Amino acid sequence: MSRRKKGGESIEIPITPMLDMAFQLLTFFILTYHPMPSEVQFVMNLMPASPEISRDAAPPADAAPNPNLPASLKTLPTLLRSGEGGTLGRITLSETDVPVDQNFNSLRRELLAAMSDKDLPFEQTLIKVDPNLKYSELVRVIDVFSEVFSKVKKPAKISFAELGSADAG
Repeated sequence: MSRRKKGGESIEIPITPMLDMAFQLLTFFILTYHPMPSEVQFVMNLMPASPEISRDAAPPADAAPNPNLPASLKTLPTLLRSGEGGTLGRITLSETDVPVDQNFNSLRRELLAAMSDKDLPFEQTLIKVDPNLKYSELVRVIDVFSEVFSKVKKPAKISFAELGSADAG
């Protein structure tokens, strides 16, 4: 018995349809890809929700210009209330309502005046935020605060709290 070698049959695989399918899949994934939105980053020192300086604390010996100023008065309270659709509706800086404009020029002016006041030097800010306010609106306000803090050459001490029912009004 003699063995015969079988003829070498080669299997041809059509590569063109596979390449077409690979490029169609690649095109599909490129066109349907939606990257995550960019996150906003800012540099600041965050404080706890309560003022950093105790109300009963004695003023430091080197406190200027008014050493008799109570420590609780060195915190600038700011209330941010939301309007329609989570946009910024109203800003209350200390006890003053600040008009909400597109570029926050009114807030910038009022904040600069408050931070530059020699009789009442604010050292920290407590921002109470309406829970319905959009995060992007809060970030725009924080940018204004950071800008003003840097203009008056003070460290940005900003803390946040949720606006409660006691702050209604």
